[in-house]
Amino acid sequence: MNIISSQELITTRIKECITSEMTPEGLLSDVETFIPSYRMEEEMEEPLIWLFEHPTTIANEKSGALSQKLYLQTPYEFVCVVYDEDDIEESEMKGKNLASRVAASIAKNHIKLNSDRIISKIEFETLYPVGEVSIRNKSDKAPATSVRIIAKYYIDWMNCCKRKIENNNDNNDNDGD
Repeated sequence: MNIISSQELITTRIKECITSEMTPEGLLSDVETFIPSYRMEEEMEEPLIWLFEHPTTIANEKSGALSQKLYLQTPYEFVCVVYDEDDIEESEMKGKNLASRVAASIAKNHIKLNSDRIISKIEFETLYPVGEVSIRNKSDKAPATSVRIIAKYYIDWMNCCKRKIENNNDNNDNDGD
């Protein structure tokens, strides 16, 4: 795997784990809105899942040299909101249930969607029981539950850079013909 395409591919696979379960028979069949990026301009219907990608870091301190394989990790946080204005406690329970189903969706689908072995490991990190978010056109703040998973994968710096340099050299050699 190379650094140039890895982030995009891994994020795409994580999103596919969620969207593949947003079918009538899926674990997330009740989800009205999946927000796959940090910013969202359109209206949100709940129940909703909002994906936040956190900074990528080195997963193993011993693999920091640029001349070898790096073992990287990218945390993905899924904020889950189910709003019941008549029963906030019920909203909290439904939010926890939705967050658990998100984690189950990742566990169920990541192997199938990762057939080319881009992601070497998926780990459950944290379930944040209850926070809150403001939803447009709602007077109250809605309870929100987050679940964080971590995708771990290898980057081969040397081969990535060699191939890029070789491709650039090949293109430069052809310019004079």
